[in-house]
Parts: sequence; structure tokens; C-alpha cells
Amino acid sequence: MNQENETGFFRQYFTACFQPGKYKTLLEKKTGGHVLYMVLLLIFLLVIDTIIPFGAWMTSMGGFRGLFLERIPAFTVENGIFTSESPVSFNIGPVLRVEMDSGVEKFTEADVDKDYQEEILVSRTNVLIRSMETMTEIPLSGFADMKLSNQTLVAAIPFLVVMIVIYMLMTLASKAVQYLLMALILGVVCRFGVISPEGKRVSIKEAFLIAMYARTLFAVIESVNSCLGYVIPAFWVTAISVMVVMGYIYRAEVSILKPEQFGKER
Repeated sequence: MNQENETGFFRQYFTACFQPGKYKTLLEKKTGGHVLYMVLLLIFLLVIDTIIPFGAWMTSMGGFRGLFLERIPAFTVENGIFTSESPVSFNIGPVLRVEMDSGVEKFTEADVDKDYQEEILVSRTNVLIRSMETMTEIPLSGFADMKLSNQTLVAAIPFLVVMIVIYMLMTLASKAVQYLLMALILGVVCRFGVISPEGKRVSIKEAFLIAMYARTLFAVIESVNSCLGYVIPAFWVTAISVMVVMGYIYRAEVSILKPEQFGKER
């Protein structure tokens, strides 16, 4: 069996999580192998912290049709005014919070709850949408010529499915940027911590790849923690993550630049 086959995704994953001293075998893979690993890892993270909570919630609601016809009270948006039989309030884990209350004249930034990643707040006269730090307000007066109701939402289910797929792809892209940017920062910072007897350091590319793999374990832990509703405060998970990842990077660099010393440390 050749080296490429020996370090397939699951072997890469195990080595990345538990064997920083063997990262040299990961660095020997071709660029396509690193890219494929990251794509599969990011999809796995998306499934854990976004798709599973959303799927579980949708199942409990009876799907979109059950949500729109049975869970959401009868409502209308007519002449730019939202009215409903009673307020609607629900959330999908820590991912999404929805509030619909015609008793509120207008939602403002003061009404948001940043414990959630996304929020949709619907008042009598406006819709406030928050995505992370981005806030968008939509005045319902702009829909004065339209009439919306529960049945309108049912008819829009195919469109909503497409929008959800687009949202998932955007979330995946966002995860990739955040993950790789943090890996680059940690890799560059930690690169100066280990020097070979000949005065050499790992290259920028090697430092980046080492940090990319070193982040694997805690990226999964962070996603599981998010899926479970942050049973451990995110601050502590992040703080411990940074320390452990830097330790992994150090061990990996020592194993590459000072293999004899690494053997003694083990």
C-alpha cells in the first residue's frame, strides 16, 4: 500500500486529532489531498452544528407544511401591516431565533439576542433580520401592494428549500474562511517557536498545513458543543482550543525539525 493510500481521510483525521508527532506524513500528501480533507472536514462540521439541529427541529415541526399550517397561528400581511392571532416564538438550538408579534409596533436593535447566530423578528410594521453582526431592517410598508398569509408560505416551500441550500453553502464558505484564517494566524505565530540545529524553521506553507490539521479536534468539539446548545461556555472551549492547538503545532514542528529530541521527549 502506498503512502497516499495509507493517509486517506480517516487516517488523516485520526492523525490530526491524536498524533501531532506524525504530522510529517500528512505534509507529504499532495495539495489535492489537503483540499479534499478540508472540504470533507468542513462538511462534517456543518452537518454537526447546523444540519442536525435544523433537521431535528424541522422533524419536530412536521416539516415546512406542518410548521406553516399548524404551528404558526393564522396571520396576514396586508397594506403593509402584519397581524396574527397570537405571538410566535421559537428557536432552532443556538442557530436561529424567530419572533413574530403584531403587538409590537417595531422591532429595533435593542430587541436582538446575540446568544443566537441568526434572528428573524417580525413586528406590526417591520422585519428585523440579524446574521451574526449584520443587521437588516425591512419595512413592511414596502409590501403594501401584496397580501401574505400562511397559504402563501406553503406555496413558497420550493423557493425556501432553494434558499436553505444557498444558506448552507454560504455557511460552509464562511466556515472555510474562518477556519483557514485562524490556521494561518496560529501557524505563522507558532512558526518562530522551533528552530532546527541547522537554524531552519518550517516553511510558511508547512506551518499553515500543520495548524490546519492541529485545529481538527477542537473544531469538532466546538461544533458538538454548538449542537448541544453550548453546554460548555464558548469562551472556555475557545481558550482551551488555542492552548491545545499551539501545543500540537509545537510537537509537530519538533518532530519535523528535531526528530532526535522528539524521540527523547516521547
